Amino acid sequence: MGAFRRLAFAAAARDAGFVALAAATLMLAFSFAPALSLSIGANIALMFAIFMILRAVCLRDDSVERTEAWLVLQARERPAGDMGRRLARDELQDVLLRFAKAAAAAAILLYAASLAVSLSVESRSLHAVVTQSHG
Repeated sequence: MGAFRRLAFAAAARDAGFVALAAATLMLAFSFAPALSLSIGANIALMFAIFMILRAVCLRDDSVERTEAWLVLQARERPAGDMGRRLARDELQDVLLRFAKAAAAAAILLYAASLAVSLSVESRSLHAVVTQSHG
């Protein structure tokens, strides 16, 4: 089962890398507004976490045979029988949920950083809130 888990981890890591690249590109494009940039990154990380949770929840014993990790393994390396597919499903769900947990943690950190930046003294958004409430 170690080879299957390793391949499942590699596939999930590749997916996370592509999402991180897209998030970094968008965050760089909005770098003129740091709070907005961090919020965009947090939203993307949160969407990725939700997507990984949905993938894990919707995974069934027979659908594990259509995953990349299963197809890359040679026939003799694949877990045999219904019990093997069930174990492979459990391994894949564990990997997907670990990546979801990491993405959710990244989203929390990015949201907190966005809030801290937006509440800083030289932030224009805080200045707009303060001047509108007193004006």
